[in-house]
Amino acid sequence: MAFDPSVLLPGDLLLYRPSTFFGYVIAVKTWSRVSHVEVYIGKNESVGSREKTGVRTYPLRTSNVGFVLRAKHKPDMDSAMLWFFAKAIGQKYDYLGLLCFTLAVNQGSWSKQFCSEFAKRFMEQSGVEAIARHWPADKVAPGSYLMSPELQIVWTDGNVF
Repeated sequence: MAFDPSVLLPGDLLLYRPSTFFGYVIAVKTWSRVSHVEVYIGKNESVGSREKTGVRTYPLRTSNVGFVLRAKHKPDMDSAMLWFFAKAIGQKYDYLGLLCFTLAVNQGSWSKQFCSEFAKRFMEQSGVEAIARHWPADKVAPGSYLMSPELQIVWTDGNVF
């Protein structure tokens, strides 16, 4: 089923299926068929942390979308974007944090973020506790968002587990 971006609202989480070797490694290591997450901000743009380029705004990527999740309560996008521009934009991809996550040891860097680590912090700034606030951001896998009681699936590619 082709993804239709007209279903998107600002604050929706886009969960992606793996399409690269690195993505498949993440999916296998996290026992999920999801390997990446970004947050839709409107106007065909998303925010996220991508391998090689880090934290920034990106043109909406519609290929390999596996799920679209929406918060049960409207996110405060203004607050989240203020945090994004003040604290997050320009940070590098957190390869060490990702390694720490997969090995379940220590924390990575506070000045770098991988995708699901960034998404947790962004959603918290929007007032949505998609992942429990006490849970460390660098221990969140992309597929973890599928288990959140604060989010609901509004679109799936039909290829559910």
